[in-house]
Amino acid sequence: MERVLKDLGLMVGNETNPCVYVGTTNDKTPDGDGAKGKGHIVVVTNYNPQNSSIKHSNGKSFLLKPDMKVSKIDVRNSYRIDNIMYDDISEDIIEQEN
Repeated sequence: MERVLKDLGLMVGNETNPCVYVGTTNDKTPDGDGAKGKGHIVVVTNYNPQNSSIKHSNGKSFLLKPDMKVSKIDVRNSYRIDNIMYDDISEDIIEQEN
């Protein structure tokens, strides 16, 4: 598993907000049964993600699971969402061109 910091294209409260995923990727094995990556998201938004709708970059709802903890961090208008599975956000990763 690789430790990564990835830009995400998530929407909170119908606005695209700066977001990053901090965590690990899925472990790649030949049989596909590797360990699943896990981490957290940091999002800068005027809307509390716990009370507002969150959407994937394709417009589908991103539902907060019971084990996903949302907490305000000490940065203006910023929140942390814990217990994010890499599979849940992999399609929202914004690839940077070199």
